[in-house]
Amino acid sequence: MKKYLGITAALIFNQAASADEARLLNQQPVVAEQTFLVGSWTGEAQGPRVQKAFYPSQGIYTVKLSADGSMMPIAVTPAQSPSWLTVDAAHQRVYIVSEVDEGKVSAYHLEKNGELTLLNTVDSSGMHPTHSALSRDGRYLLVANYSATDGRSGVSAIPVQSNGHLGKTQQFFPYNQGSNKVAGRQSSGHAHSVTFSIDGHYLLAADLGADKIHVYQYDPKHKDPFTLLADDTINFPAGDGPRHSTFSADGKFLYVTTEMSAQVKVFSFTQGKTELLQAEKLTDSMKDGDKSGAGLALSPDGDFLYVGNRGDKNQIVAFKVDKATGKLSQSKAYSAGGIEPRDFSFDASGRYLFVANVYSNNVVEFARDLKTGELSPTGVTLQIGTPTHIRFVTLGK
Repeated sequence: MKKYLGITAALIFNQAASADEARLLNQQPVVAEQTFLVGSWTGEAQGPRVQKAFYPSQGIYTVKLSADGSMMPIAVTPAQSPSWLTVDAAHQRVYIVSEVDEGKVSAYHLEKNGELTLLNTVDSSGMHPTHSALSRDGRYLLVANYSATDGRSGVSAIPVQSNGHLGKTQQFFPYNQGSNKVAGRQSSGHAHSVTFSIDGHYLLAADLGADKIHVYQYDPKHKDPFTLLADDTINFPAGDGPRHSTFSADGKFLYVTTEMSAQVKVFSFTQGKTELLQAEKLTDSMKDGDKSGAGLALSPDGDFLYVGNRGDKNQIVAFKVDKATGKLSQSKAYSAGGIEPRDFSFDASGRYLFVANVYSNNVVEFARDLKTGELSPTGVTLQIGTPTHIRFVTLGK
């Protein structure tokens, strides 16, 4: 671990801030000091929308959020494209997927000062792992391997040992068959995310390439603890491309983003079975370039759902949530403050939202009104090369 020396990232304040932004800088919500981790793609991304990073990422960044909303990187952990971070319930272990050809998963110990100490690294059993989740009992790390070359797209179930180390893959579910609806995107299966139900008994795995979410039952007493419930598969219209999902706090409702159709869909959820309740567009535009659904997150109070739309829009879309029915209303779109808002996260108070804009190399801070859900840019931006994921952690637990 190297202490952060101000070489690979910089805290910058927008010098061209508007009068409103300047006012916000002087009236920031006061919150408890917190810490978050930022995952990234190391090396520079390719494509016409990619801005060259002045300081390319070196790995995982540990960032301190001060009470006044200012941000300061305090450590960097060198790692190869640590694009997704999963933290255990005790906030003592951090598991990262390395989104590379020969996928790797690494376990780290989170030190009290925010540094990360490597425990071990194992094969993800697939290519380009993009997402992971811990079982509620902490016994298994589930990994979504995206790329399907040589049959290596699919979900891996990796046991977690008592000392936090990872074992070898115990089960692997291949996703080879695509729907072939969207050329270049669905010629094969593409595992994109894994999400556990609130009670921990079910695993939902999004297959973007096949337009499905596969549902598995989890029973740790069995030699092979994950069993596919084929009859409970969630089928999406061809070309939707289900990407990420999250549950309401009571576990009754499931929210899913679709990448290619740029929608958020609401399902009821009862013991592994789902029923579609609602589908909402992230944009009214019919242009393919304006539609690229990304991550999603419920506010800590559960009153609002925020969904990313990338492409040419680069927005965060907020929806009001009816907790009784799970349904969404009162949508409003906000500029993400950068290019390719892949992921975002709330601080513990829910007063701040932080957005990782991959291609513009910045983490942008927004103040959030707890009553209305409104987002306002604070003018505070953290410059990190190709940031992909943000995860808040509690130090010293």
